[in-house]
Amino acid sequence: MRQSITPMLGRPFESALAALEEARAGWNKGGPPGLLSRAAKNFDLAAAEGDARAPVGGAFARGLAGDLESAKQKLREHIARNPENAAGYVALGILGLRTPDPLACAEETTYALIAARDLAPGVACIERLLAIALSAAGVFMSALQSARAALALDDTDIEARLWSGVLRLYFGGDVTAAAMLVELPNEADVRPHCPARWLGAAAGHYARSEFHDARVALRRAIAPLKIGYSPEAPLVDAARRWFREARGFGAGVPMSSDRWLRDVGGPQSDYVRTRSALAALREAVARDVERAAADGVAPLDVDSVTAALEARTRRGMLEWGARLLVRGFAEAYLPLVTYLEPPSDEMLAAMDLVFLDD
Repeated sequence: MRQSITPMLGRPFESALAALEEARAGWNKGGPPGLLSRAAKNFDLAAAEGDARAPVGGAFARGLAGDLESAKQKLREHIARNPENAAGYVALGILGLRTPDPLACAEETTYALIAARDLAPGVACIERLLAIALSAAGVFMSALQSARAALALDDTDIEARLWSGVLRLYFGGDVTAAAMLVELPNEADVRPHCPARWLGAAAGHYARSEFHDARVALRRAIAPLKIGYSPEAPLVDAARRWFREARGFGAGVPMSSDRWLRDVGGPQSDYVRTRSALAALREAVARDVERAAADGVAPLDVDSVTAALEARTRRGMLEWGARLLVRGFAEAYLPLVTYLEPPSDEMLAAMDLVFLDD
C-alpha cells in the first residue's frame, strides 16, 4: 500500500506541495515543467511569508524542472545560513544524484548526505541515498555499510537491496548476491518499479552465466526508451556501454585460472613474469634441497610468497573491477531512474516538506 502524504500548514506552502504532487503524479519521462515552476513560485511566496522550509522546496522544485545549477547554488546558500538544518543537505544530495552526470558531482553529493545523516540519524532514506552517493564516488566499503544500515532501518527498501547486491557482487565477490538481483525487479513494492532496476537483474544473470536472460534484462531496462530518439540516446548508450563492460570483466567473483593472462595484462605483465620466476625458483629448491637450505630458502617460503602475490593481485583486480562496474552502474542507472521515476514520498519527508502517514 502506498504511503500517503499530509501537507504541513501554510497556504502558499500547501499550494506548492499540491503542484509538486500533481507533477509527480503526472511524471512521464520527466516532470511537467509548468507544474514544477508553479510549485517553485508558490514555495517562494511561502518563503516570503517566513516559512523556513520553503527555500529548500523552491530550490528542489527548480532542480526537478531542469535548472540544476541554480537550484544547487540556492541550496548551498541556504546551507551556509542554516548549517544545522538537515533538509538543505538532503535536497542537495538528491539533486546531485539526479544530475545527468552523477559521477562528476559525487564528492559534493557524498559530503551533503553525510552531513544530513549526522544531523538526522536513523533515517533509512538518507542512508540509502548515501550508499548510492558513496558508490558513485568509489568508496565501496562505506557504501556497503550504508546500504546495510538502510536495510536495518527498513528491510523492505528495494533500492537499498539493489545497491547492497551490486556492491556485494562486484566489490565483495559474493556471487550469491546474483540470485537476489535477479529476483528483485519482480518483487512487489509499495510503488511501481522503475524499469531501470532490470540493470541489476542483468548483472545478476550475467554473474550466473545466464547470458540470454542477461540480454533480456538489459532490453527490459531500456524498454521505455525510444531507440534512435536523440534526447534518450545517451541513456540507452550508457546502459549498453555498462553492459559491455560487465561482459568484458565477467562475473563478480575471483578470477578463474584461464582468465589470468588476459586480465593481468598478458605474458609480459609484471605479475606473469614474477610468477614465472617464483615457479622456477621453486623447482630449483626442490631439485637441490641441501643448497637451498644452506642459502636459507625453504620450499614453504617460496610457496608463501607466491600465494601472497596471487592474493594481492586478485584483490587488486577485484577492486579495479568494482570501480569500473559499480561506478559504471551508477553512471548508467541513476540518469535512467531520474528520467523515468519522480522523487519518492520518503525523499520529500527527509526534506521536511511532508509528513508520512503509515
